[in-house]
Amino acid sequence: MRSPIVVDTNVLLVANGGSSYEPSCVFACARRLREIQISGCVVLDQGREILGEYANKQALKGQPGIGFQFWKWLLNTKSSSDHCQFVKITKVDPDGYEEFPDHRDLAKFDPSDKKFVAVVVAHGSWPPICQAADSKWWGWKEALQECQINVQFLCPNQIKAKFEKKMKKRNG
Repeated sequence: MRSPIVVDTNVLLVANGGSSYEPSCVFACARRLREIQISGCVVLDQGREILGEYANKQALKGQPGIGFQFWKWLLNTKSSSDHCQFVKITKVDPDGYEEFPDHRDLAKFDPSDKKFVAVVVAHGSWPPICQAADSKWWGWKEALQECQINVQFLCPNQIKAKFEKKMKKRNG
């Protein structure tokens, strides 16, 4: 049985090499996407919001990167329950989902990222979320853990440093 996992869009983008992240982070993201293709099962929403976001963020010019190849693989294998599982998430307003946890420290959670958390909850087995470049997730990690949401930070040192730099600017 393949391990279910939710993949944030930025993992694909960093794996494509088009970011300010260090080569070690690009490599970690590319390696994780390849591992998912071999032994993972990507959990997506039935409304195709996540697939749509993947599509909107892909550069269609130039040499396709690992993230682009992963997206194409998903499109080709999405009908296989071995590679993809779809769950129903329920939009309750423009910025929320019924499945999103009610936790005071998540009140300012980025609305565009709530679908990833909602998919985890809707799945029922609480698959982890792969995260690469969005430092806001670092600030929410404890609250997410309290809600049984496990975030796999593929570039923890870089994302932590980015988060701390943002917080220092905000507070200083």
